[in-house]
Amino acid sequence: MPFRTDDGRPLDELVLAERPADGVRFELREGFLYEDPATSRVYDVPAGRPTDLATVPMWLWSFIASYGRQSAPAVLHDHRSALAASLGDPAAALAQRREDDRVFRTALGEQGVPVLRRWVMWAWVAADREREFGGLAGVLLIVQVVLGAVLVVGASVIAFRQPWSLAAVPVVVAAAAPWALRGPGLAALVLVLTASIAVLGPFLVLHLLALAPFRLVEAVVELATGGDPASVLRPTVRPDDQRAD
Repeated sequence: MPFRTDDGRPLDELVLAERPADGVRFELREGFLYEDPATSRVYDVPAGRPTDLATVPMWLWSFIASYGRQSAPAVLHDHRSALAASLGDPAAALAQRREDDRVFRTALGEQGVPVLRRWVMWAWVAADREREFGGLAGVLLIVQVVLGAVLVVGASVIAFRQPWSLAAVPVVVAAAAPWALRGPGLAALVLVLTASIAVLGPFLVLHLLALAPFRLVEAVVELATGGDPASVLRPTVRPDDQRAD
């Protein structure tokens, strides 16, 4: 197994402590190793590593859970992301994160995470990487993705009356090709991000339309009982419990 304990045994449990007891952050109690099958490089994740497991917003948990088969890869990725951020050099951090994000996707696959889910998870952490360390190019990448997704959705709707509008789809695909010149995997990143927004976006909107009334009812009950209505936005943590790690 690619994930194993410090003494070489297959990793059969991920030992975490929830800190604080009603919070959303965890501390890794026992370190582990991961061997990347593509490079044979061994990554060491030490005990004491803080993590929020898979960084998925609460309102998306019904699509991708914050824990499960993705937990060990997520803890590994959190550790590697912290190391990249500590470099103090955006270019070096960007290069390291691009490789670490690829390792994250590989590890997700080895843990049995379905293909679509792991590519979407990879794409969104990679988008955050480009935003944080990619400078102007990172901003342009995000803008292109959003505009491309809007164009695809709009063309799909118009196509019910004017099928020729679907010609916009290959244009969006072709526009991703130049990103391959800026780094390996960037063209694929643009395509996956664009497709995930265009295809999954309507489902997310429906999900939010169903979730919002429930959160509103929760907020009203909190207000009527003297509680804090804002707490319903993060139901797993008290509003006054925002301590840094």
